[in-house]
Amino acid sequence: MIHRVVQMEPEERVEVFWSAAWFATVLAAYYIVRPVREAMGSIDGSRDLRMLFTAVFLTMLIMVPIYSKLVNSFDRRRLVQILYRFLALNLIAFSLCMRFLDAESLKLVARVFFVWVTVYVMFSTSLFWSVMSDVFSRDQGKRLFGYIAGVGTGGSILASLFVGQTSTRLGPENLLLLSAALMETGLWCFRNLERKDQREKSDDAFQPTANPFAGLVHVIASPYLRAIMIYTFMTTACGTYLYITQAHAMKQAYPDNNLRTAAFANIDLWVQLITVGLQLLAARPILKFSLTITICALPLVYAAGFFWLAIAPSLTVLLVAMVAARSTTYGLAIPALGVLYTVCSREDKYKARNVIDTLVIRGGDATTNWLISGIRAAGASTAVITAGMIPVALVGVFLALRLSSRNGLAAAVSEPQTK
Repeated sequence: MIHRVVQMEPEERVEVFWSAAWFATVLAAYYIVRPVREAMGSIDGSRDLRMLFTAVFLTMLIMVPIYSKLVNSFDRRRLVQILYRFLALNLIAFSLCMRFLDAESLKLVARVFFVWVTVYVMFSTSLFWSVMSDVFSRDQGKRLFGYIAGVGTGGSILASLFVGQTSTRLGPENLLLLSAALMETGLWCFRNLERKDQREKSDDAFQPTANPFAGLVHVIASPYLRAIMIYTFMTTACGTYLYITQAHAMKQAYPDNNLRTAAFANIDLWVQLITVGLQLLAARPILKFSLTITICALPLVYAAGFFWLAIAPSLTVLLVAMVAARSTTYGLAIPALGVLYTVCSREDKYKARNVIDTLVIRGGDATTNWLISGIRAAGASTAVITAGMIPVALVGVFLALRLSSRNGLAAAVSEPQTK
């Protein structure tokens, strides 16, 4: 039945199986680490998050060109093994620090860990999809990538459920060791995939570059890409505001670190369950009916959440808004953004999108944190700031309307173009 629904050819089954299993371990490892990061990152309250997000942005400025250099220097077999083993060793090192360092030293480790996890997820997931583009052709990707991603989401759901039920007994330090073991399991899946696919597939027309800033000129020069950039920045600002507000509220509601880790894991579980529902039941029909509605969904969810939170502030309302926004991001916004990029040149799909997905998003995190801290220092209440975020979300709606009308995107939904 799965083969009929996915339209999988018999010769593709082994490659799809190992690819899906690998992605499930990638996301499971991350969703075990993520609630630990959330708990550690909120140790000192939201006032420290502005420094953490600034550090993440600066780290991205350094790591993106290093990552590009590694991609150019190693074939995929060596690259995957080197980077995944390096990340797994980092997890073991953090686990030892959490186990043996005193409370004061642990605060510094928590800050470093927060930054590291944000960089770690970029490495692990980006490298996975790079390999997928080598193993599968474009036609195969259209048929199979959704199934592979769905299995990966299943891995994240199981991981969130596991952490929510066991974090108080295992503790963050043991959870990190489990995540490292999952990364090693992922390498085993990758090696089995390589045994099936012994050929190196590449596109001679597109040569990767070590300069991640090459796409920045394209983003600035193109009105279409600028609109995507500002849309991304605005929705990132909305998400970051909810995130820092959540961190402060969760710190007050759950003073114990283990209980806070379990709470964050339960939030992740709800996000993943709703995301799966959106991916399987809503994304395809909504995209087919109207790209405009799909792109507008995320900023509209933010606007509604901010309005509800402004008139009825509570932890429950905050968490509902957070879960709804994150689910809409993964379930609808990301597929819609993928459609937007189908009308771009191949160079812009890689270079310009890389700039938007890394520097713009992390820059939006850092900028929002500093602005919110400054506004609070000036005496504005949380309710006033929350109400002030509604126009920011509505700007995202306006940009979504413009994006859907540009460059023949309505036709691109049913007939993607490659320039």
